[in-house]
Amino acid sequence: MNGRTYTALIIDDDATTRSAIKLMLVKLKFKVDEAADGIEGLHQIRKRNYDLVFLDIRMPRMDGEQVIKVLKKRNEFCNILLVSGYLTKERVVRFAQLGVKGFLTKPIEIDKFYAEVNKVCPTNMQN
Repeated sequence: MNGRTYTALIIDDDATTRSAIKLMLVKLKFKVDEAADGIEGLHQIRKRNYDLVFLDIRMPRMDGEQVIKVLKKRNEFCNILLVSGYLTKERVVRFAQLGVKGFLTKPIEIDKFYAEVNKVCPTNMQN
């Protein structure tokens, strides 16, 4: 561990997915907040700067792509990992162009999860 405490926000309408991600992040000593949709997530981001945001694509009220566009319009930078059961090559390319840092497919593979998190927030690597 590098001694730093990271913060993360999980924006996903599926409570089971939020719980699973939170459990893995807590093991890495992250402080974790949750939001059930994009609107709630944007409110959380306004209140706090997060090191990492897990963002689902398909959600009611406001989807992941809309959240990213609002953040860009507000000029608010976030390290976003997209979490979806609906990732295609075209979506990965489009979201990467929008600044998304990484991608996780549902159901989430644990090894891939930790690799993606470590790319953005090194938790068990030497600095």
